Amino acid sequence: MKRILLLVTAFMLLSVQGFSQFGIKGGLNFNSLEDINLRGVKDFDIGNSTGFNAGILYKVKIPLVGLAIQPELIYSQTNSSINTGLEGGSNLNGDLKLGTLMLPVGLQWGIDLMLFRPFIQAVPYIGYTVNTQNKITNLNWNVDKFKYGVGLGAGLDIWKLQISGRYNWDLGDVAEFEWKGVDTFKGGKNKGFELSLAILF
Repeated sequence: MKRILLLVTAFMLLSVQGFSQFGIKGGLNFNSLEDINLRGVKDFDIGNSTGFNAGILYKVKIPLVGLAIQPELIYSQTNSSINTGLEGGSNLNGDLKLGTLMLPVGLQWGIDLMLFRPFIQAVPYIGYTVNTQNKITNLNWNVDKFKYGVGLGAGLDIWKLQISGRYNWDLGDVAEFEWKGVDTFKGGKNKGFELSLAILF
């Protein structure tokens, strides 16, 4: 019985090893900062901005059923451009940037077609903000460091390349904002599309 268990365990380990790959990836983020409510705003405009993502991944395919699990460790930068007119003629203009260390875990289902594998994916993620930049005069923000959310998307494995895209929704607030030390408001959620290319080894 022990020999059978050892053989089964060895077979499973070899199977996983044969269907696992490391990789490096990078790409672009096209995000927007939404759900901000500021009293006294007569014209609030948050522009979509381009950031980037880069990091490493580890993919494990489950034989026969088309499933794969792909955890990643990614540095992701998101940018937001704000142009707002406030009552009294003052303006709230400038850029906000967040640099976040992300841990997404992709749950993929795809079909192996010899030379390529198309797949769909659901990607829950957590993250921790390690870098912030605020170029808006008189606006202070206390960033919520811990991030969490979910992404949905699709991709394509071609030999040792993986092209993927997904739409990410942050489920928590970005920060607590303070305008001229008077008006304090909490909110903002990063939402947007992530496009990336990975090389698998």
